[in-house]
Amino acid sequence: MRTRTVQALAAGLGLLLAPAVAFAADAPSGPPFPDPVEGQAVYDHAGVFSAETIASAEATIDAIETRTGAEVVVYSQVVGYGVSEGEAETHARALMDQWGVGRKGFDDGLVILFDLDPSLVHGQVQLYAGPGYRAAFLTNQERQEIFDEQMLPLLRDEDLDGALLTGLRHVAGNATPEHAGRLQSARQLDAGLGLVGAPIAFLLLAGWAVQSWWRYGRDPEYLDSPSIHLPAPPPDLTAASGSLVWDGRVSRRSLTTALLDLASRGLLAFREEKGLLGLRTTVGIETHVADADPVTEAHRVRNGRRPISKAEHHALSRLQSLGKTGYIKPERLPEFGSAVGTFNQRLENHVVRQGWFKERPTKVVGRWITRAFVVGVLGVVVLVIGFNLPSAGLLTVGGAMVAAGIVIGLFARSMPAVTMPGAMIRAMLAAYRRTLHKTMAQARSMQQVVDEARLDWLETPDQAVVWGLALGLEKDVERVLARTLDDVRAGAATASAYVPTWYHGASSDGSAGSTGGGSGGGASGLFSSGSLPNFGGMMGALGTIGNSPSSSGSGGGGFSGGSSGGGGGGAGGGF
Repeated sequence: MRTRTVQALAAGLGLLLAPAVAFAADAPSGPPFPDPVEGQAVYDHAGVFSAETIASAEATIDAIETRTGAEVVVYSQVVGYGVSEGEAETHARALMDQWGVGRKGFDDGLVILFDLDPSLVHGQVQLYAGPGYRAAFLTNQERQEIFDEQMLPLLRDEDLDGALLTGLRHVAGNATPEHAGRLQSARQLDAGLGLVGAPIAFLLLAGWAVQSWWRYGRDPEYLDSPSIHLPAPPPDLTAASGSLVWDGRVSRRSLTTALLDLASRGLLAFREEKGLLGLRTTVGIETHVADADPVTEAHRVRNGRRPISKAEHHALSRLQSLGKTGYIKPERLPEFGSAVGTFNQRLENHVVRQGWFKERPTKVVGRWITRAFVVGVLGVVVLVIGFNLPSAGLLTVGGAMVAAGIVIGLFARSMPAVTMPGAMIRAMLAAYRRTLHKTMAQARSMQQVVDEARLDWLETPDQAVVWGLALGLEKDVERVLARTLDDVRAGAATASAYVPTWYHGASSDGSAGSTGGGSGGGASGLFSSGSLPNFGGMMGALGTIGNSPSSSGSGGGGFSGGSSGGGGGGAGGGF
C-alpha cells in the first residue's frame, strides 16, 4: 500500500512509474457508466484492488446472490479532486439505475462505489442500497456503521483491499435466507395491497358517493304528462327561482332572468354599445327608465304584480347604487360581480324557505367537491409515499383514491335534490314550457303567444320573453321576434308589433338606438341596429353582466432491472 502511495505521487508529477497508474488515468468515470459484463460483479476501473481481492469479492457476492437473490456490484473509478459525499451518492444511485442492480420488483440491489481522486488513496466510498435491500438486509444506519467502524480505519491506512473485503464480509453476514424471506413476504403483501386494497378503496369511496346520491341526491318522481296544463305557478315562484328549480342549480341564466324580470317592470333597461369599428358589443344598464306610452306602462304594471324575492331586490339595489347618474357604462358593470354571490345565495335561500329544495344547492355541491378534493389529496399523498418507498401496492391504492376523488367530484353536481313539493313545481314548469314551446313554434309575434297560451299568469309579451328565457326557450323567442320583423317588412303586421322596449340596440354609427314606442313601438329598440332581430346577441351581451373583472434506468447485462426506486439510501463518506 505504501508503494501505491509513491506511485500516485509520481503520477501527480507526470512520472508514469507503474502500469496501475496508467490504467487509472485512462479509466472512464461515470455517470454515464460503461455497460456491465455478464457474470461480473466487481469493476476495478481505478486499478486499486489486487487480483486476489477481486476473486474473493466475486465469490462473496455470488454466495449472497445464491442465498438471497440480492445483487451486489463493486465499482471503483478515478474522479477529480474534491468530490463531495453527496456527489458520490449521486454517482452510486446513477449506477444502480443505469445497470438495474437488484431484481425488478424487489429492488434488492447494493452498489459499493469507490470514487477516488488521482492519488488513488483518498476519495469517497458509498454503500448505496435499493429500497428492498435497505428494508430486508441493512438499513442506512447499519451500512453507515459498517463504513465508519469497519472500513474507514482501513481506508485511512490506505488498505483499500482490506476495506472492501471487510465491508463485504459484514454485508454477507446480514444477507441471510431469513432476511430474504422477509423481503419476499413484504413483496407479496405489497402485491396483495395493490390487487385487493386498491379495488376496495375505489369501490368504498366511489360507492359512498353513489349510495349518497341514491339516498339523498335523487329527485323524487312526480307524475307528469304532456296533456297536463295548470293555470298558474305558485304565487311565490319568481322567474329566477323558476329557472333555478328547472335547472336544479343556480346559474348565470338565473341572474339574466332576474334582470329581464326587473326590466319588464320598468325598473331597468339595457343599452347596447358598439366598440371600435363595431367589432365588439357590450351592454350598459339604465337605472332611471323614462315613462313610456300607455300600453307599455300598463304592461309594466301587470308585470309588477307578481312579487320578487330578496335576491332580485338585492340585484336591483346594487345596480341602482352603481347607476346613481341613471346609467351604468359597460366598463363599470364588472363592479356588479361582487353582488352575484349574494344574489345566488339569496335566491337559493328563497327556494329552500319555500320547501322546494332540502338545502342550498351550492352548499351541497361545495360539500361534495371538498370531499372529492380531500380524497384526491390523500390519494396523491399515498402515491408520493408509494413512489418513495417504493411500493407498487401503495401506488395502485393511491391511484385508486385519486380516481375515486374524480368520481365523487363528478357526482357532486348531482347531489342537490328537490323535495316532493319541488318536484311538483318542476312538473308544473314542464307543463308551462311545453305550452310556450308549442305556441312559439307557430306564433308570428309574442302577443300571439300570450293570446294563444290562455294561461292566467301570462298576461304580457314581456312575461312570455322572461319565462321563455327562464325555461331555456331563448331560441324560440328569437325565432318569434324574427317572424315579427319579417311580417312588419312585408306589411302583414303593423309597425306597432311588439318588440322589447327594455333593450336598446346600437345604431350603425355606434350610438344607442332610440327607445321607441314600446309594445307599439314598431321597428325601434331591439330591431334598430340591423335588418335582423338580434335577440341572440342580446342574450350574449346580457349574459356578461355580473362577470367579475379579469385579473391580470434500464437493466444491463448480468443484472435484473432493479433500481434505486427513489427510496433507496446511501451510506459512507470520505477518507
